[in-house]
Amino acid sequence: MFVLASAAIIGSCGGAAKDGESVDSDSIRIADSLAEMMRRDSIEWASFTSKDLTFFGLHGHVKAMVRNGTTFEFDTLGNWTKIGNVSPYGRKIDFYDYYSVYSHDANGFITHEEFWEGGTEYIWKDGRIVGENSFNCAYECRLSYDYDTLGNVSKMTMVESDDAGETWSKPTKIDIKYINFDELGNWTLRKSNNGSDYRFIVYYDQPSINKNAGFKDQSSTEFNPWQHKYILKGSIGKEKECPFTIGPKGGVYSIELGTRNNEVTAWDSKTGQLTMSALKFSDGQKLGEFQGTVTSETGGKFRYKGTFTNEKGGKVNFNLLSI
Repeated sequence: MFVLASAAIIGSCGGAAKDGESVDSDSIRIADSLAEMMRRDSIEWASFTSKDLTFFGLHGHVKAMVRNGTTFEFDTLGNWTKIGNVSPYGRKIDFYDYYSVYSHDANGFITHEEFWEGGTEYIWKDGRIVGENSFNCAYECRLSYDYDTLGNVSKMTMVESDDAGETWSKPTKIDIKYINFDELGNWTLRKSNNGSDYRFIVYYDQPSINKNAGFKDQSSTEFNPWQHKYILKGSIGKEKECPFTIGPKGGVYSIELGTRNNEVTAWDSKTGQLTMSALKFSDGQKLGEFQGTVTSETGGKFRYKGTFTNEKGGKVNFNLLSI
């Protein structure tokens, strides 16, 4: 559509000598229409949501999100397709399963979560979650949500029972403060009296938002770690599905002992050598360094492979592939 509109503008300008006022008016009208079309596309891209995305308090064409060390992936229609390396739906639960199984109701809302020791029921009203009830054989917890004017949960009220519903505690209020938001207005850092909650979000490409992101084509080795957000998954030492993120303002990777920040410290586009420092989440103290090579893969993805060295000299190999 952009090409056709541009051709129309050029063609109109070519006839300016015959009827300058009329042709110029047409050119302006077509240019204005194009600008309005692009503006509407950008608004739609930013405001797009789905029932699965709403479940996570997300909007926009989200491709993947890392939260609390777990990767969540979505398709282009906003359907939740993966948690970690498995589907969130239709799996059999047993004692050793790490992830829950989720189910939708007839209207497409996620209403139940099942795990080996119990489950959670999600309560929806007017297209968003207003509460949840969690339970196992000896404990129940009920949460209700209040929202701010931006549509984010601003307060939770919690009551608990340690005798499966026989007696209930007094309500506890949990206030949530939002610290950081990304370019589409999704929150990336919030805090409460329960601690900090961090999210790293990557979107499907759209020219007005993620311009010139990543590789130009499958055969290219161009990669700019300062220009776009990336989520990679793979092994770091013994961890087989470790999420690792890179972004213009740094990223996050999570290991069994907690969450770490990382930041790009050196990039050589000719050799594909990328060096990243790993920093302690709480105070920014350096914990070690990732050194490796970025190579292109099929499907426009890239691989980051090399060695992580901690400050004490210990080393482990890593092998990560972009989502």
